Amino acid sequence: MKNSSHKTDVRYAGIRVLREVDEKEVFAQELISERCAQSDLSKRDKNLLTELVNGVIRHRLPLDTLISFFSNIPLNKIEPWVLYALRVGLYQIAYLDRIPLSAAINTSVALVKKLVRRTDAVRFTNAVLRAAERSIQNKSACEPEITDLQKALYRRKNIWCTFHHPIFPDPAKHLTSFLAINYSHPEWLIKRWISRYGKEKTVEMCKANNLAPRVFLRVNQGKISTREFLALLDKDGISARTINTAVVVENIAVFEIPGFAEGLFFVQDISAMKVAEFLKIEKSNTVLDMCAAPGGKTTHIAEFLGNTGWIYALDISAKRLQLTKENCLRMGIHNVSIVCGDASDEKAPFRMKFDRILIDAPCSNTGVLSRRVEARWRLKESDINKLAALQYSILKTGASLLKSNGYLVYSTCSIEPEENQGIIKKFMGSEPQFSLDAEEHYLPDMDKGDGGYMARLCKRQVYSY
Repeated sequence: MKNSSHKTDVRYAGIRVLREVDEKEVFAQELISERCAQSDLSKRDKNLLTELVNGVIRHRLPLDTLISFFSNIPLNKIEPWVLYALRVGLYQIAYLDRIPLSAAINTSVALVKKLVRRTDAVRFTNAVLRAAERSIQNKSACEPEITDLQKALYRRKNIWCTFHHPIFPDPAKHLTSFLAINYSHPEWLIKRWISRYGKEKTVEMCKANNLAPRVFLRVNQGKISTREFLALLDKDGISARTINTAVVVENIAVFEIPGFAEGLFFVQDISAMKVAEFLKIEKSNTVLDMCAAPGGKTTHIAEFLGNTGWIYALDISAKRLQLTKENCLRMGIHNVSIVCGDASDEKAPFRMKFDRILIDAPCSNTGVLSRRVEARWRLKESDINKLAALQYSILKTGASLLKSNGYLVYSTCSIEPEENQGIIKKFMGSEPQFSLDAEEHYLPDMDKGDGGYMARLCKRQVYSY
């Protein structure tokens, strides 16, 4: 009994995080980290909390499709706590293997008892979840076994959950709707990607976005060598390997990795690690990081500078700049000035010029949907052009602050051309003093990292005669 109650507490914490993510528009990962730090949850329960929150958010569209099919109440009429409890229960029923179906159902029903305290709500939750459970034909069907895609829900690694009833759209008639529901992405985004990358690549990216991302670590070479860090991990029984300069750890949460508080590493995707190197930093450079928080690229720039030069870390969010400050202190970096200000519309609070400028621009996050689990549901198609206008404004501001013969890198974690190549093309058409030195565009890939874009611009010396 004690064990069962404790598991319910984990789900109670999870359901509260899920609702807060939606209603306050905060980042799921930040809330998960807060709850794990504040609570006395065991390591196992922290992992379950992370799995439930991220899993439910990632798979929200198929979960809601299942609820709509088995419920006699329209989705928008279901009481919020009941809806979240149903999502948590159905996620465990359809997507997880180690939790007994009875436990998945009973704990969700217990949540409704605790949060709603009405008999009709409890009965409704129980009825929907048990109907869904009874409808499952095979929870671990391999792809060749699928005979009717309207009765099949993709889980992961080419394993499907099949049902006795046709629940999903007919892909022969409604392909984008079928893909959107089965791979849990907004249909407008599926349509964009199919037109640009084709169906197979779109499905591949969606699958990658629905898996927990690899944990890549950038070792703080100022404190420990990669070899020494790997030895430290091995001593703690942590499986790790290197890809280029990154250390990859498998099947472990960040809070379990030794050396975080001591600043031995920074958690940073392997794609994001490319950006500071792309900036062509030289010793003693004065560098402006224009959208700096929470400090991943700022601290990487500092590594290339060594104890020389200076970095100005600018961001519009004072709260997120506090994270930048904390990360710099943790990593042992002191040649950084933290500046709160607006980088758009030439409002940046600087009168000096810089040798190097990094603009890691705010974007749609379509290259990092595996990490920013809530981003796919917040983004609207109309947001992309609005973001492009902001990005162009920040780029113009940065360009005005660059010294002659200096380099500026514009980067995003978006895979939408309007935010990437389109911005650079427009800028180059109006700024003849700049040349495009190099650019890279990469799509999300489980082994190669997140998707994104970066362009390096050089400002030529202009001579007057």
